[in-house]
Amino acid sequence: MTRPIDAMPEKYSQPEIERRWLVELTHLPSFAGVRCREIEDKYVDGGRLRLRVIREPGVETKFKPGKKYGFVGTEPENVVSIYLDEAEYNTLSLLPGVITRKSRYALVGGSIDVYEYPAFGHAIFEIEFDSDEAATSFIPPVFVGEEVTRKSNYSGYSLACRTLSLLGKKR
Repeated sequence: MTRPIDAMPEKYSQPEIERRWLVELTHLPSFAGVRCREIEDKYVDGGRLRLRVIREPGVETKFKPGKKYGFVGTEPENVVSIYLDEAEYNTLSLLPGVITRKSRYALVGGSIDVYEYPAFGHAIFEIEFDSDEAATSFIPPVFVGEEVTRKSNYSGYSLACRTLSLLGKKR
């Protein structure tokens, strides 16, 4: 399988070895005392650019655009990120796009994303690995359901677009 020319990873991108599972909201573990970050992602129209702002109590807010290049065969997805200051982020955030907002809880070596907008009835547990072997041998926690690692309809971009379809709009 070949990657479209506009999706070729640049030399500064890195492979992201990650696995993701759906979690029923009724099966969420307790988050008492768990680190939580509030994340807003804006998927800019016309490409794969994502603008991210990360807020956490007692920690400086981070502004981080990134790009995921998509999966090719069994290879991990390549990603690239940089950090911006708030003024740079505010300028780029004027670009049109679709948004998700979530609370990310650090848990069980990974994290659980609970989407506040759009609400879609599940959370997503995800974990990143240092190697394909570690990813393959990982046994997920008992509270997770269906694995959605390579299912594009559960990407942040796809979840953001669900809101448009509920409103009867198209991208």
